[in-house]
Amino acid sequence: MKTRLLSALCAACLVAPLHAEKHTPLGEQMEQFNDAYKALRKVEDPQKAAALTREAQQAVAKSLGEMPDLVTKMPDGPDKAKAAAEYRLMMGKVYVTLCEVESAYLAGDMDKASELLRSLRSAKKEGHDKFMEDE
Repeated sequence: MKTRLLSALCAACLVAPLHAEKHTPLGEQMEQFNDAYKALRKVEDPQKAAALTREAQQAVAKSLGEMPDLVTKMPDGPDKAKAAAEYRLMMGKVYVTLCEVESAYLAGDMDKASELLRSLRSAKKEGHDKFMEDE
């Protein structure tokens, strides 16, 4: 269940925003998230990694108030409401995972932090498939 939750979290965070238009508020937040996320793979100092994780958390938190273009363009109705709720759920799960990553870094458990980050990477595709329009 934890693996499934992490996959959903990663998908939500990384999915919709990465290929979203950079000029949208969501696109900008996803770009900030992605920058911090990429930097995490290169940092070896747990304190610096925790700080980068907090940057990613902030971007995700701001993204919760936004919607992917795919959802925004849907006609009003139950399908749109369901898609919006699913997006917020996925983003919320990403936020929770990032909190777990931060805790792992603060505890000095680099292996656990790396494992959690890998789960975010694997969820990226799921989120893109769900909330990104084909280009």
